[in-house]
Amino acid sequence: MNTIDRIHLTRFLSELTAIAMISASAIAPAVIFSASLPYFKVEQLLIPVIACVYLSLLLSGITRTIRLNALFAIGFLYCLCNVISIWYGATILGHPVVGRDFYELPKVWLPVAFFTFGYECRFSELSYRRLISALRIPAILVCFYAWSQFANLPFTYKLNALYSSGGHIDLALQYARRVYATMGNPNVLGQLMVFCTLLFLLAFLNRVGSRLLHLFVAFACVITLVMTGSRFGLISAVLGLLILAFLVSFTGRRELVKLSLLLLFVPVFIATYQMVATSNRRTIERYETLRNPLEIDSLRQRVDQLWKDEWRDFSESPVVGHGPAKSVFTLGYTDSEYLEVLRSLGTVGLIFYLGYYLVPLYLIGRGLRASHNSVYASAREPATLACSQFGFLMAVLALFMNIPMSTFYNPFLQGFIWIWLGISANAASGFEQLALDSRVSQGASIFNRTHWPKEAQFPHASSNSVQ
Repeated sequence: MNTIDRIHLTRFLSELTAIAMISASAIAPAVIFSASLPYFKVEQLLIPVIACVYLSLLLSGITRTIRLNALFAIGFLYCLCNVISIWYGATILGHPVVGRDFYELPKVWLPVAFFTFGYECRFSELSYRRLISALRIPAILVCFYAWSQFANLPFTYKLNALYSSGGHIDLALQYARRVYATMGNPNVLGQLMVFCTLLFLLAFLNRVGSRLLHLFVAFACVITLVMTGSRFGLISAVLGLLILAFLVSFTGRRELVKLSLLLLFVPVFIATYQMVATSNRRTIERYETLRNPLEIDSLRQRVDQLWKDEWRDFSESPVVGHGPAKSVFTLGYTDSEYLEVLRSLGTVGLIFYLGYYLVPLYLIGRGLRASHNSVYASAREPATLACSQFGFLMAVLALFMNIPMSTFYNPFLQGFIWIWLGISANAASGFEQLALDSRVSQGASIFNRTHWPKEAQFPHASSNSVQ
C-alpha cells in the first residue's frame, strides 16, 4: 500500500468513525449492564473498539502515532486532584468512602479520549463537508421524535421507555408537553438543540454544501428547542447568536451579507418561538416567567437552598474539597456544575476542570486568528472554517451552560461536545499551518529579491537586454 492509499484509507476511516460516534451520542440510548454500575453511552463503549482498530493500523504502518496534546496533562492533574480529594475527605474530614466514589477517576479521562479522537482525525475540506451533511440525519431524527412526543403520538410510548430518565421527566411530558427525545431530559435536549442550530446556521452562512437543507435543519432544531420548555436553553441560543455575529465580523473582511442573513434569522427565530410556544398553554406560561427571571420558582429553590448548601460545604474545605463523598452528599445533582466541582475538588480542582474547556478554546482561537483576513479561509475552505468557528462557539456556550446546568459530567452531551472540540481544534490547526507556509514563502521571496542579483532573478530580461 503506497502513501496515497494509506492517506485515503485513514481519511475514510476517520470520516466514518467520526460520523458514527457523533451520531451515536445524539440518538443512541444509554446502556445499563447492572443496577450497581453507572449506565454507559454507546460512544463510550466504542472507545476501546476504536483503540484496538487504531493499534492494528499502527502496527501495520498505515497510520501515524497520536500526538500528546495538552489535554492529557489536564486529565492527569484533574485525576490527581480527585485522588487527593478522596484521601483528604476520608482521612481529614472523616467521610466514609464507597466504591462509587472511585468511578470519578476513569470519568476524567473520557473527555481526553473523545478530544484526542477528534483531534487526530485525518480530515480534508471535503471531509468536513461530508461530516456536517451526514449529521443532518441524526438531527432530524431527534427532532422528529421530539415533535412526536409533543403531539403525543402512540409510538413514542415504546421509545420513551428506552430514553426517559423517569420520575418528574415523564410527568413534565404529560403535564406540560416538555419533550426530551433521545436525551432523557428536556433541558439536556435544549442544550443539544442550541448546538445543532448554531452548527447548521454556520454551515448556511459559510455556504457549505446545500444551504437550504442546512437552514431547514436549523429551523427544525429551533422548533424542538422551544418544545423543550427550557428557559435557559432559550437564553443560551440568544447568546450563541451574539457570539456567532462576533465570529462573522471577526473575519476582518466585509461580511455584510453574512451579517444581514444572520439578522434576518433573528425575526424568524422569534416568529418560530411564538408559533410553537403559543400552541401549548403550559409552554407559553413557562416562558412568560422570564419576564421576572429572578422570581422563577426553580431558580429560587437553587439559589435559596441548594446552592447555599453547596457553597457552605465548599467553605469548609476550599482548597481540595470533600471528594465525591457519595454516601454523604446523597441529594444528587444540584444543577450547577461549577459548585459541584468546588464542593468535591475545591479551588485547585476547579482550575484544572476549566482546562478541559480553555485548552481547546485556546487551540481553536489560535487557528481562527491565523485565518484572520484570509480570503482563502472562507472562500476555499468554508467547511473547515465553519467547524473551527463551531468549536469556539461550543466551548464558550458550554462554560456558560455550566452555571445552572452541566456539560462535563453529563454523559449525554460529553461525547458530542469533546469530539467536536477535537475536530474543531484539528480544523483550526490547518489555518495555522497555512499561515506558517505563507510566511515562509513570503520570507523566501524577500530573500531572493534582496540577496540575488537582478540577472539571477530575471534571466529572460537580462538576455533580452543583451540582444
